[in-house]
Amino acid sequence: MSADNERDYVSSMRQSLAEYISKTEASQSRVAKELGVSKTTLSFFMNGSYTGNNHEIAKSIEQYIHMGAARQAVAKAPKICLTVRNTVEIEQKARIAHIQNSIVLIYGPAGCGKTTALQHYAHTNNGVIYVEADVTTNTPRCILKLILRALGEDARGSTADIMQYILAKLTSTNRLLIIDEAQHLTEKSFDTVRAINDKAHIGIVYAGNPSILKRMYGRQAEEFDQVYSRTIYKCKLSNGFTQEDISEIYAGFGISKECLKYLYQIAKRKGGLRLMVNQCRIAQNIALSVNEEFSVHHLEEAAVKMGIGGAA
Repeated sequence: MSADNERDYVSSMRQSLAEYISKTEASQSRVAKELGVSKTTLSFFMNGSYTGNNHEIAKSIEQYIHMGAARQAVAKAPKICLTVRNTVEIEQKARIAHIQNSIVLIYGPAGCGKTTALQHYAHTNNGVIYVEADVTTNTPRCILKLILRALGEDARGSTADIMQYILAKLTSTNRLLIIDEAQHLTEKSFDTVRAINDKAHIGIVYAGNPSILKRMYGRQAEEFDQVYSRTIYKCKLSNGFTQEDISEIYAGFGISKECLKYLYQIAKRKGGLRLMVNQCRIAQNIALSVNEEFSVHHLEEAAVKMGIGGAA
């Protein structure tokens, strides 16, 4: 590539990225992170003062924009539907815990909408701290570090030091702490979170799959008694959605009644709404790729690709 062509290429990629950022309303920090470069490097590149390899960055930008355009072209998942029974239940119980500074337990099978509804509550209400536990973050110190990170702080010192810092930050704030995937917590972790409720007087929502309840009622019932007895609501969810729920979720998508009935049958299976949404998106993309009207045929084809079988 000649020097003139090189300059033109870099300049065109600089302009293309500026247009892409404007169109998608993405922050330059986010774009830099997705490109794998520092914010400073991207800033220098965009104002023409970068002294490094401009061609390599321009090439990365070209690929980034191409991939972004491809993502824009695929079918979108539906946004949260606030009228679905599970979502209504979750929002109501989270609000009770938030208002009363109490402990609420929400449990149900995978795909029933727990995480989506809890994240929505966290994003639409002030004073909510949302963390998600897993098998690697089940100890008291790990949970406390997650909470501190959600507060925008770095963890320093001993576990006791971190606990005292969190209590100082949260006491008398009337905030709500949501711990998703809480079935991963150990006995000591439950006790640690309970202590936050006791001493800081903030609301707690534990959310997880049914095994969280089994742990409270099982062989270790005596260890969990302090937690369970303080839990004022135990909210059991299921994948028992109605056809009206599915119609509401896909309102405005122009999906036929036949397809909605099919999706209703999928939503009742193991995997619930998550399985249904994933299958529908794959089916919609299949229909788009061959320029055909979306139909049950595409849903069946998606089921084959996913290896899950049809709705029957």
